Amino acid sequence: MSHSPIPSRRLKAGIPGGFLMAGTKDAVQFYWDPVCPWCWITSRWMEDVGRQKAIDVDWRLFSLRKINEGRDLPERFRVSHLQGLRALRVAAAVREQHGREAVRKLYTAMGTRKHHDQADIGTVAELESILRTCGLPTALAAAADDETWDKVIDADMANAVAKAGKDVGVPLIVLDAGNGPGFFGPVLSPAPTGKAAVELWDAMVAAGCTEGFYEFKRTRTTGPIFGERPTV
Repeated sequence: MSHSPIPSRRLKAGIPGGFLMAGTKDAVQFYWDPVCPWCWITSRWMEDVGRQKAIDVDWRLFSLRKINEGRDLPERFRVSHLQGLRALRVAAAVREQHGREAVRKLYTAMGTRKHHDQADIGTVAELESILRTCGLPTALAAAADDETWDKVIDADMANAVAKAGKDVGVPLIVLDAGNGPGFFGPVLSPAPTGKAAVELWDAMVAAGCTEGFYEFKRTRTTGPIFGERPTV
């Protein structure tokens, strides 16, 4: 008995039973604050998975300073979170003027400077250097002092909270280009790479798409373990 060829399909992340035709790209939103070391680790895993599975990653803005406003935090966190907010204002300006791909490059440069080089990415001088590395106008560093960019950050955060709830931080992922379910995590140290990275992604998508599933959690026994320093 003969059968007509069946087009190759793959699961569309975020919608159980949804499929994409082969050759098309899935899409996710990844919310980040450049000062969070756990987010940085997960973002490098997301980059790895994105390359292997042809996922279009939209790097969205999420301020730890804003989400923790009013909480009694140690001074070192308040200082770090302010650095992050200033850097995110620059990222908002970059996205408006140069698009999403420029934001991806900017986050890679910011994260590398912050977590591998221990730079203060909240200063105008450092932000100018980062922008120069990315081939972007250094004048955009002035956005760090411009609070009008906060409304752009606030809008991104509102979308994230609508999908994952208020008790979240970064990393935060929303499936299906922001239309699917969202979740905080995964928190990794170190992050898996290669085939293991994809296997973890597939498991996260399956869990994230399960109605009634809320969390996995266990106590961390190690600090942030970064992968190789990116070449920027």
